[in-house]
Amino acid sequence: MPGIDHEMPIELIRNRPETALELLHCVTGMRLPPFAAARVEAADRAVLSAVAHSDEAESEQVLEAMLVGLGTLDEDRVRLYLNHVFGSLPEVTAKRLEEMVSTIQDFDYLGEKYFSHWVDKGREEGREEGRAEGEINAILAVLDARGLEISDEARERIRGCEDLSQLGIWVRRAATVASADDLFA
Repeated sequence: MPGIDHEMPIELIRNRPETALELLHCVTGMRLPPFAAARVEAADRAVLSAVAHSDEAESEQVLEAMLVGLGTLDEDRVRLYLNHVFGSLPEVTAKRLEEMVSTIQDFDYLGEKYFSHWVDKGREEGREEGRAEGEINAILAVLDARGLEISDEARERIRGCEDLSQLGIWVRRAATVASADDLFA
């Protein structure tokens, strides 16, 4: 199934067919007949620029231009474009964009309206990490309370596990194993 990298350019052209004409002119230099000449909307161009120039020193200005352009679009296109841009940006640039929409007054409405699903996702990831940490602490506490020696390798393996299902199995085993290493049998 095609991913966002395939679907996004198609969606840009579907939303504004004239985009294809301008891209054709930009790439080939071909002159288009007057009846076919068209311009890409500023917002569409800004989205493409944000992805294309994400590693450059001026990326903040490019991101700001994109955010201004997004203010002119309908909600579905904004959500689609933001998802594409966030999926395409290097981590440092994506963090800067998040910062911009949460701290710059002109763009805070974008953060409130379109970033709530990332906040919810972050909360859920945080809860899962918290549950895993709780299970890890329970395993170590049970083994310690039973007076079992926990080797550095076993402690590292337990602390390195993020699989809640596996941790649950180990919690139950911790109550009955003869040694900490028996958790992994």
